[in-house]
Amino acid sequence: METGNLILCVITAMILDISALVLILSTYFEKLDGKKRWKKIGNDMELVEPGITYALESDEVLIGRHGSVDIRLPDLSVSRYHAIMTVCNGIWTIQALNPKAPILVNGQRISKTKLKEYDVIQIGTYKLQIRKRRRQNGNNNR
Repeated sequence: METGNLILCVITAMILDISALVLILSTYFEKLDGKKRWKKIGNDMELVEPGITYALESDEVLIGRHGSVDIRLPDLSVSRYHAIMTVCNGIWTIQALNPKAPILVNGQRISKTKLKEYDVIQIGTYKLQIRKRRRQNGNNNR
């Protein structure tokens, strides 16, 4: 009887181990698939100002002075909630959230526009450039 119980315990432990391995592997492959999908959707872009890089890693990025925004620009020339950037099929769009607080893209005042690589976005006194993400060590990401 003892031998039968021992064999049953070993089989149960093996089944649990295999189940855990399947779960770990499926989670890993789902994460890889999610990264591939995001790279296609987000077009692997970033905003850059001298010395600072802001990775664009979600489909909506809120920009402003408030502490709860995704990209915080702590200057009184920036509204608390100044702009929102969204992405659809790899194309980024920026929209002003406050008509009294302008956004300039390549020197032109906009309320909403599609962005292209190397466009310069001016929000208050900040000038940010949108570009493909660079893979470098020592990058000062926020």
